[in-house]
Amino acid sequence: MDSIDYQGLTVPSSRAMSAIVLAAGRSERFGRDKRLEPIDGLPMFLRTALALKRLVPDTLVVLGSADAVLRRMAEDRGLDATCCPDAALGMGHSLAHAVAQRTEALGWLIMPADMPFVGAGTLRQVVAAAGSHSRAAPVFRGRRGHPVWFSRQYLDALCSLGGDQGARALLQEPAAGADGSPEPVCLLPVDDPGCVHDVDRPADLAGAAG
Repeated sequence: MDSIDYQGLTVPSSRAMSAIVLAAGRSERFGRDKRLEPIDGLPMFLRTALALKRLVPDTLVVLGSADAVLRRMAEDRGLDATCCPDAALGMGHSLAHAVAQRTEALGWLIMPADMPFVGAGTLRQVVAAAGSHSRAAPVFRGRRGHPVWFSRQYLDALCSLGGDQGARALLQEPAAGADGSPEPVCLLPVDDPGCVHDVDRPADLAGAAG
């Protein structure tokens, strides 16, 4: 994988990897469109996407078929965006659609839009791990968090996803490394509750660090 030196770490080059922000869900539990909930002066989905774009210039926001306004908002901020026609069928469809837009990438860093409080240090650790691992994810106090990384060997599997499960099953399956031996997911211990803090209800915003 092509790489660059980033703050002393060897990481995939910006042209080698893509980041995908899953922002097609409207969240009925929140009571309103949580994607537009302001956090530090930005709609939540933009805050999440722009944090990733600082490390991965090729960041793609995937939205629903009726989200033309949000798409323009993303593009006005310099983000690429795509509308998935089958987003209502589940997160798996949205993720497969987004990966299909970036088949030339050597891997994908995947983040739900409703996780705006992931720390910059956590993002850097996962990006750095992508240089030498086929799968990677942060872990906070025993809980796996986001973003998650998949290398190019998962292209077909990601493009075949559907329903509501997203890529969770792909993190649980054993995978063979380059030499054919079992290769576990690279789990990165972090002191960052933001990597497991998703915003499902307004109460989830109370006391969250910005």
